[in-house]
Amino acid sequence: MEIYFRKLELINDCIKKLSEIKKENPTVERYRSSWKDKDSAERNLQKIIEAVTDIGKMIIADRKLREPGNNREVFLILEENGLFPSGYLSLIDRMIGMRNIIVHSYDKIDDAIVYRVLKKNLNDIKKLSNYLEKSIARM
Repeated sequence: MEIYFRKLELINDCIKKLSEIKKENPTVERYRSSWKDKDSAERNLQKIIEAVTDIGKMIIADRKLREPGNNREVFLILEENGLFPSGYLSLIDRMIGMRNIIVHSYDKIDDAIVYRVLKKNLNDIKKLSNYLEKSIARM
């Protein structure tokens, strides 16, 4: 169980850092002008997404569910088994897509998209983290 809580602690720490970046950058122009904030935001988003995915994979392993073929499938398997709400699948899909762009540099990272995540989706990520924390506490 401790590993789950360490992952949740990591997620919450990253959310705090992203919230600070959000406060310090009231406009996308300001955000674009700070390479430190851009690099930090991208890395903290990556860490959150990977920690969320790790938690999903650990639940699958602990419950001895079928092995996922990719990161997106992790949450479909959990949802199919009543362990993850379908309402979060769209968010998870966008998060995994963002992580892939950040990690694999499929294309130049669009600062406006990352900034929009900070401004509009950080609360959704917090809700997801809270959901995971409550779910893990019940295990």
